[in-house]
Amino acid sequence: MKTVAKGTTAVKRLIRTIFCTIIFTCLTFIVIQTASAAETLVTNDAVNFRSSPSLDASVITSFGPGVSVEVLEHDPVGWSKVRVNGTTGYIKSDYLTIPSGVEYVTFITIDGVNFRSGPSLDASVLWGVGIDTPVAVFEHNPVGWSKVRIDGVMGYIKSEFLALPIQGSQQANSTSAQSRSHVTLKTVDGVNFRSGPSLDASIIRTIDTGTSVDVLERDPSGWSMVSFEGTIGYIKSDLLSVNGRVVELMNWSEVRKILKNGVPIYTIDVRTGRTFTIQCFSIGDHADVEPLTQADTDTMFDIRGGVWSWAARPIWVNIGDHLIAASIHGMPHDVSTIRDNGMNGHLCLHFLGSTTSSTSASYKADLQNAVMEAWNAATS
Repeated sequence: MKTVAKGTTAVKRLIRTIFCTIIFTCLTFIVIQTASAAETLVTNDAVNFRSSPSLDASVITSFGPGVSVEVLEHDPVGWSKVRVNGTTGYIKSDYLTIPSGVEYVTFITIDGVNFRSGPSLDASVLWGVGIDTPVAVFEHNPVGWSKVRIDGVMGYIKSEFLALPIQGSQQANSTSAQSRSHVTLKTVDGVNFRSGPSLDASIIRTIDTGTSVDVLERDPSGWSMVSFEGTIGYIKSDLLSVNGRVVELMNWSEVRKILKNGVPIYTIDVRTGRTFTIQCFSIGDHADVEPLTQADTDTMFDIRGGVWSWAARPIWVNIGDHLIAASIHGMPHDVSTIRDNGMNGHLCLHFLGSTTSSTSASYKADLQNAVMEAWNAATS
């Protein structure tokens, strides 16, 4: 009996040893995986290292350019949670880029985006890329374009659509994607849903009249990049209508009840169909707004022929569940709140019945006439 007991005890000890070894190995693997989740980037300018993701947060210290940081969470249009010399804090993501000497860093797309032949909205579209697509980034300008490789092809993607695929970044990525406030339009006829922005591109499928699609980008070439049932593709912009999602002629007294400061507003320029995003920071007799990013400023400037002016343009703005006729002038002035969007000052956003401090009757009429142009374009 004692021999059996000793044998049994030995077996139990062996099993316990094996079990502990497996647990230790698994824990070690988890630790290694967690540690490898961080990615190293470097600062590209002098920057403040803050205690939380806000310009109001206390400054832990300041860094010059070329300082290596471990990126723990990454929002390309916001803040990155980083670790430097054992201390964790936050840095604005547009101050971080790829270290010199590193061939490339793998990012993922945080939204549907066009993969272009050059770093410009005028460059030809190679194809559309869906969300969560891994891309090898060779050159990274946080407030501009990134040179990337996808499936062996080199091209360019706006950096604001690229985030590091690291632990904790998914929530930030999701927030960034949602903040783009895509607008839903409807097809005005049976349309071909294509793989690229060209009549020569292959047809993915045909979409029936009156079908809702999520518009990700309206290209100057006359095509819209859209998402339909989880697939990214292209439809001719003139075959998409806001009528399916009725544009409203809403009085300013009603708009100001739903307009919120700090929330991005997806905007369509009526005359060109081009889109950009603005953000409101003050609500009074009208709304004071700014382009959200450098790319948005570039688009607005290009729409105006490369000249800022007080002339009003008709636009449709997406606020909550409403698509509203509005107008906006193009002369940056006075205060601004968004840093590094390429605009020193802000613009005024007007709706039916909004007012301005200007004493110029023609200027006031121009703003309201543009609102009506936006309304008439949607109902014609």
